[in-house]
Amino acid sequence: MRARLPTPTVHRLISSPLGALLDTPTYERFKLERLPFELRLLRLGAMAAALGSSDADELIARLGVKDEVPTTMRRRLARGLTQFARARAAREDITRRWERALWGEPWPSPGRDELIRLEMERRVRARRCLVPQRTLGFFAAKIPFDPIAFHVPSPGEVAARWAREIARPELLYGWPAELPSIERSRALPGPVGPEYLLRFRSPSRIGDIVHARVFEPERREEIAATFLYAGGLFTACDDDVYWPEEEAMGRGLAARGHRVILLALPWHGRRAPAGKASGEASLSAGPEGLFRLCAAGAQEMAVLIAWARELGSSVVGIGGTSIGALVAQAVCGRARSFPRGMRPDAVFLAGAALRLDEAILDAPLAERMGLSQAILEAGWTREALACLRDVLDPPSEPGIPPERIHAVLGLSDPFLPATLGRELLRAWHVPEGNITLRPGGQVGLLLHLVRDSDARLTIAGALHRAARAVRA
Repeated sequence: MRARLPTPTVHRLISSPLGALLDTPTYERFKLERLPFELRLLRLGAMAAALGSSDADELIARLGVKDEVPTTMRRRLARGLTQFARARAAREDITRRWERALWGEPWPSPGRDELIRLEMERRVRARRCLVPQRTLGFFAAKIPFDPIAFHVPSPGEVAARWAREIARPELLYGWPAELPSIERSRALPGPVGPEYLLRFRSPSRIGDIVHARVFEPERREEIAATFLYAGGLFTACDDDVYWPEEEAMGRGLAARGHRVILLALPWHGRRAPAGKASGEASLSAGPEGLFRLCAAGAQEMAVLIAWARELGSSVVGIGGTSIGALVAQAVCGRARSFPRGMRPDAVFLAGAALRLDEAILDAPLAERMGLSQAILEAGWTREALACLRDVLDPPSEPGIPPERIHAVLGLSDPFLPATLGRELLRAWHVPEGNITLRPGGQVGLLLHLVRDSDARLTIAGALHRAARAVRA
């Protein structure tokens, strides 16, 4: 048998009967309560990587630790930073070799076994730096500091920078006038077929390099449609050993004959700025960061929809989880103004919401992360936030037929309340039969996507019906 990338053991456990033990209110509460620690650990890893030394005093200052840190803890932190520096050097070394193998022109070309080895080692070493539990976890557990470094601009600053866009959201969400050139890497042998990477310059004002991973069936001539998906908040994408969306959507739908593109959203994964954890920058700027992410992600999805059509896909669907769902609903709502080749044919939302200005103040997850307090301390009022509704929310009508929109909502979602999701879907006249309500919240929705094939069947069915409509 030819060598392939393995399916992570974690995924096998979660998708087994044992995984049902995680799909409970108790586990959901545990994850929500543990979130501040997990975010501190992610931020600690990002700050240590940016620091590049074992200077414990400097790191403590950059983290903004308010309490006095004992000398013994400072010494222990310095030792941990020395160990972290070795892990970081190992990560940088494997990343250079991995990039040369996938993007460069090494001679001779790397074989299957070498590509698999490099990919697996890169992910392991990347995770050790992204989530430095072994080297720095003790500090995140014992020393209090802010899980997110908030720098929320005031209402006046946002109004000065974005007055034209707030008045005319199409200036922010408009389709790219010129499509960027898209680079494609060598293919890796995945469990169900070839997997390769895409990169291109973001057409948005963020302007960084966009990363995406593509999953295809073994036989390309069998590709029925393309599905483009964006994951949730803080997702490290393929810098992590286990990426749930990779298994649930990427490989799960490729096994059904579809091409799947998983988009790394702005400030996530390899797009995270130096010193920032994956996804941190999307919240640290408060409402400005959120609408910038939604707009940039929407433009990047439009580019990838056009790219998929250039490959011959007559049907392209889109979707997302959590913050990825906000990007997908932005594309869906504004698709009417896009060129035909950039419009999606079907949409799947794992979470949805209107009135995001209210969600970022009132949602339990926003309060837990300190987002609500940071926004208020920056001088925002409910009235000022409501002025951003046109750049935060999608239009009142979808840009595709409502019957081609499907959604699953968590009844106790702590970030995108189901009531706000229902409000959007009602406004869009999405048929009740296309809406699934589940107990639980963000964790439960993700477990549902990983463990239950219903979501994949829904997506495959929506793509099939869209294909029939296109042929009609």
